[in-house]
Amino acid sequence: MAWRGLRFVGSRHNDVSRNRREAAVVLCAAFMVAFAARTAVAYEAQKVVDQILTLVNGEVITRTDLLWSIALDPKAPNPTGGLSSDILRQKLDVMIDERLIAQEAARIPAAAISPEDLTKKRAQLVSQFASEAAFRQRIESVGLTAAKLDDLIRARIQIDRFVDFRFRSFAFVREQEVQRYYDERLAPQIRSAGQVPPPIEQVREKISENLKQEKINQDIDRWLTSTRQRADIVQLAEP
Repeated sequence: MAWRGLRFVGSRHNDVSRNRREAAVVLCAAFMVAFAARTAVAYEAQKVVDQILTLVNGEVITRTDLLWSIALDPKAPNPTGGLSSDILRQKLDVMIDERLIAQEAARIPAAAISPEDLTKKRAQLVSQFASEAAFRQRIESVGLTAAKLDDLIRARIQIDRFVDFRFRSFAFVREQEVQRYYDERLAPQIRSAGQVPPPIEQVREKISENLKQEKINQDIDRWLTSTRQRADIVQLAEP
């Protein structure tokens, strides 16, 4: 009887242990399901935050790209203050143009971008803002890291080099154009403000550079119009 009693007690102990193991398995499974659900929600949230807006010849422009571009534009509103849909659309249109130019620039062999080139371009960019602190505040507000900022600056340098090679080197200004600009545009504008125009010799270089930049802009606009017609641009979402 004692043996049977001992056996009976041992059997009850095994049943309790088995029940505990089963409960632990159930709790573990429930934890795994909850963890998977939270991971899926986090992944979905991440996809929404970095939403794809446009494809330009297969290259992605995301909402984050758009915010970074706005933050780096000293003439654009601060992205932390709220942005109108018109500003977002306008900036996205500019980004599409920049992406088309960058794609064309990538096809042309060019010298490597040196650390000095990068430093100089970064300093030029920062100088367009009220202060370096204001610049830092803008880029940090949109999560733009130092490494990514350098990548964006390199892209700008490549675009500048392409513009110089493709357009600036072919823009010429004649003396007659400088004289006409002075007589028909600059001098009348200064007189209308009640001032005396300076001699043309004092402003000749500035007039020539203005006219050259106008020609470059016109050539770029014509090139972009033609390039957009051939490009595969797909808008997937409103900015």
